[in-house]
Amino acid sequence: MRFPAIDIIIPVYNAYEDLQRCLDSVLRTTMPQHRIVMIDDCSTDSRIADYFEMLKNRADPRLYLFRNDINLGFVGTVNRGMALGQSDVVLLNSDTVVTSGWIEKLCSCAASDLHIGTITPFSNNAEICSFPNFCQDNSLPQGMSAEDVNRAIEAAAVPVYPDIPTGVGFCMFIRRQLLNKIGMFDADTFRLGYGEENDFCMRALAAGWRNVLCDDTFIQHVGKRSFSEKKDELVEQNMQRLLAKHPDYMQRVMAFIVADPIKPIRQLAQSFLSLTSADGDKPGILHIIHGRSGGTEQHTLDLINSKNGGCRHYLMVATDDVWQFKDANSGELVTYQFTRQPDQLWTDYLATLCASFRIHLCHVHHLAGCRQGLLEALPNLEIPFGFSVHDFFLACPTINLLDASGMYCGSETDISRCQGCLNAQSDFRGIDIAAWRAMHANFIERAAFVIAPSNMAAEMFSRYFLRNDIRIIRHGADFTATHINAPTSALLLPRDAYHNIGILGAIGPVKGARQLERLVARSRERKLPFRWVVVGYMDRQFQPYQSADTLLVVHGQYIPEQMEALLDHYRINLVVFPSAGPETFCYTLTEAWMAGRPVLVPPIGALYERVQETGAGWVMEDWRDIDVILDDVCRILQPENSADFIQKQKKARAVPITSVHDMAVETEAVYREILQHSDVKFAGPLPKTTLYSALQAALGVEAAERRRSLSIGERGLLWLAHLGLRLRYTAIGRWLYRIVPVRWQQILKQRLLA
Repeated sequence: MRFPAIDIIIPVYNAYEDLQRCLDSVLRTTMPQHRIVMIDDCSTDSRIADYFEMLKNRADPRLYLFRNDINLGFVGTVNRGMALGQSDVVLLNSDTVVTSGWIEKLCSCAASDLHIGTITPFSNNAEICSFPNFCQDNSLPQGMSAEDVNRAIEAAAVPVYPDIPTGVGFCMFIRRQLLNKIGMFDADTFRLGYGEENDFCMRALAAGWRNVLCDDTFIQHVGKRSFSEKKDELVEQNMQRLLAKHPDYMQRVMAFIVADPIKPIRQLAQSFLSLTSADGDKPGILHIIHGRSGGTEQHTLDLINSKNGGCRHYLMVATDDVWQFKDANSGELVTYQFTRQPDQLWTDYLATLCASFRIHLCHVHHLAGCRQGLLEALPNLEIPFGFSVHDFFLACPTINLLDASGMYCGSETDISRCQGCLNAQSDFRGIDIAAWRAMHANFIERAAFVIAPSNMAAEMFSRYFLRNDIRIIRHGADFTATHINAPTSALLLPRDAYHNIGILGAIGPVKGARQLERLVARSRERKLPFRWVVVGYMDRQFQPYQSADTLLVVHGQYIPEQMEALLDHYRINLVVFPSAGPETFCYTLTEAWMAGRPVLVPPIGALYERVQETGAGWVMEDWRDIDVILDDVCRILQPENSADFIQKQKKARAVPITSVHDMAVETEAVYREILQHSDVKFAGPLPKTTLYSALQAALGVEAAERRRSLSIGERGLLWLAHLGLRLRYTAIGRWLYRIVPVRWQQILKQRLLA
């Protein structure tokens, strides 16, 4: 596509080395139909005149060289350049480095909407158009050039061309029709420079034009070398002049900064930038989970955040047609939302997403959020996938093998008995268990690896699915116990002779919520000196709670680092796990042991296995019988058994805990082993329409946030700052300005006058 001629206006004042670098980049990337208008504003560096003479001798037809007879300042020089023709113009600072396709992309942006008046690209140093960090002077990523960053932004771009309140003068496209409509820069008001483009953009908005970001273009901006000595004085004076002309300017720009509506665009570009950096050569791992919190999510996040450095990790929460994709490889967590189109095949949906982010392997932690779609997509991918056993959902839709009574079925495998069990439960009635297991057997057969966190979990899983190569990698934990003498959120308990017995974590049916209720009721009936304290919450009691007789206490949510302090506060020496179904690992058991508390567990699942291995607790005689469990507790707490109790405490404290780092190292070793024997083939990347939908959804959320009114405090600070700036050189103005926080002064004074 051939675009109309553009006048590229480069005002020049000293900065010889910057100018050379800038012009070299412009000449390298600019087509013959465009004019490059360079105006020397009486530079004091004699090398500038020599350079212009050399350029004249080069006789490049694109170059138009001028020199002011007197120093006009930036604004006057730019106006002279804009008056030399009738084409659209691009104002370009001499301390920039342009990149491939820059002028064509600015023209494409202009052609997308005739109401666009000004266009500003991304840059490392461009205030509200800065990348990757908003309103900051960013260095280029280590080992990367401006072209590298530009390619990443191009790859990520749809583009969207979002509105911005003001252009930034380091590189700004201006439509000629807009110049004809509202005139040029206000040289009488802004003189040498600073604030003139902000004034121009405010006038453009008032006349019905748009100021937009060209979000598929990146141009390097070294800084403000030409005016460095005069900058502070010019900013002070011209801010007052700008506010005098446009009293709402500050509030417009501050609202934009607070909302940061273009953040999703920057984030997507950051993800693509990480793929072009040195880390881009690392294998990409996509972790797939459901949308519920708990141990599965904790384990997955531990792997992603382990900072092991061997892989790039991504997280996908798959829920029906809407998949939330999270990337933390660029330093901050970036979240996208992708939606499958009605006619899009599941395999294509997943394959294109994997191709866009160069995913080499999928690690499935759960299928529950999008079971049918993932079962269709994963076996047909051109990249390998593996599976971690976090529960028994693939064997039974009850997830934890609970029967109609709410208790563990004993890992029943007989199809007829299992079908009868499901039919007896309203939530699962009608599910064909034979088809269920057959579908998942095909999925597991095709998996490149299967990982389980305990031998018991692997053994139980293999009863339903024929895999004799399940890897055992225990879940890691890195939190350290911190002693807090009086946690402010803890409840107060009576000082009495009762034994306070701990129950840890989020207690739902499988964790024994109904069992616990029966234990409390039976303790009350038998008048046992037991108080049951839940350090966590229950499915029927989320908030802190204490029964009238204090026999049941619910602390509420906690953080693992506070566990030992909370157990000390509640005077808990014994922790009981009343689980109704088998655990595959159990993080709260690790927390209890790290706090030096022995445990009483049922003879099922990983709880039984881990206690048997370590000796750091006891196993229930009959975990289904409430009275027998209470008898077990009575026996453990008898004074004559205190020596055994102390020994179990010592063993609990001495239990070796796998670190997150070691867990991640073991897991990544599995990845590398699989990838050594895999010929990964990427599909085509995400269609631009899919990226556009994801960005539009994100931008819609940000736009709603942008529309929110500022808080009373924010409005007050803005009013004070505004008044202080207006009256800067009066006594009251100086006082008002001093009481405004420095951060707000910087935002208002430095960031908004690019």
